[in-house]
Amino acid sequence: MKISKETIEVLKNFSAINPNLVIKEGNNLSTIADAKNIMASVVVKESFDSEVGIYDLNEFLSALNLIDDPDLNFGENSVSINNTRASVNYRYSDPLILTSPQKEVSMPEADFKVQITSNIINEIRKAGGALGHVVVSICSLENDNNVYLEVKDPDNSSANTYRLIIDDNESRTYDFQFLISNLKLLPDDYEVLVSSKLISQWNGINNKTKYWIALEKNSSFNN
Repeated sequence: MKISKETIEVLKNFSAINPNLVIKEGNNLSTIADAKNIMASVVVKESFDSEVGIYDLNEFLSALNLIDDPDLNFGENSVSINNTRASVNYRYSDPLILTSPQKEVSMPEADFKVQITSNIINEIRKAGGALGHVVVSICSLENDNNVYLEVKDPDNSSANTYRLIIDDNESRTYDFQFLISNLKLLPDDYEVLVSSKLISQWNGINNKTKYWIALEKNSSFNN
């Protein structure tokens, strides 16, 4: 089996969410953070014949990188990564000791929807680094017709704030707060669905990856 560049990029992204990975039979890859605050899922080009447990996904990717244009042959206890000149025999881990999603996310009905581009996500990260803030908020202001992204310190109203208009408001007030560090997303534009039950779903428009990211408890929503 060949692993496509797109799937390798997915694996790199998943390794930032959780170093463990359990590959299930079929063509769907999913992962979940140890803290259960981020989950991701994507349908890939490849189809796997059996369940495979990888304890250290970064190590597996490094092993894959040792072999030029590798073929992968999945055996009962290990995968052979090889070409005509070299090979690596990489042993599986027991899936029972790894952290992996046990069921699909049941996303509540969304109270809010917006599109956030890849460029805006990059701006969020830059603003967080520049201002030393760890929280980004999708919010509206009273008697204001705009939807904003704010990179701010929600515990300090006098702190510097980065604000960006991203949409029109629908006469509701809300403050949906996320940790910037939880936005472990592949580069893409996203349709973002947010529920007042403190869960959000980020649907990749081009790469079709789905992420479910928990909101911070200080978030608020007034319909």
